[in-house]
Formats: sequence, structure tokens, C-alpha cells
Amino acid sequence: MNIRFYFQKISKIDKERLEKDFKDKKIVRLTKLLQRGNLELAKFVLNAKYHQRHNIFLVRLGLKIAKNDLTAEGKSQNLIEAFDLAFDNLIGQLRKLENIKHDK
Repeated sequence: MNIRFYFQKISKIDKERLEKDFKDKKIVRLTKLLQRGNLELAKFVLNAKYHQRHNIFLVRLGLKIAKNDLTAEGKSQNLIEAFDLAFDNLIGQLRKLENIKHDK
């Protein structure tokens, strides 16, 4: 799986914390759902941005697998919470996609 992180106006400590959280906890959930041959071809993109005016973190996630392009977004005053919201949304979309494939 190809994984990319993009950050704008995010402190170094927050970057490291988010990357560690993803690599320690979240990647396991993602790889379990992508075990059916899509893991090597998958592309995961994380965009995180801090909006100073609104004092909010915006996290956008993208996952490209086969012919499907999934996106999710999370907003919160805490970077990890924003990431968790977006990631849970993305996992839900991936589960729906897997269920549709298995029902056919």
C-alpha cells in the first residue's frame, strides 16, 4: 500500500503523533479490510490542515482501490479527533463497498 501524508500549518509534535497513531493502530484496521488482493494496489492519502481563524483542524482522507475512489473528511479542535472522525467514515465506506461486492 502506498501511504502519503500532507500537512499544512501543523506543528512537528502533532505530525509525529498523528503518524504514530496511524502506524500503531489505524493501519491494522485498514489492512484487515483490504486483504482480498487490493492491499498492494491501494493508495492512501492524508491531508491535514490547521485553520487558524476558526481554530479547527481539517483532515481529509483518500483511498484509491481498484476502480473506487473513497474520500472522507473530519473537523475538530483536536487533530487526533479530526483524524479519527475521518478514518471511521472511510472505514464505513470501505465496509459498504466490500458488502456490495460480496452480495453480487
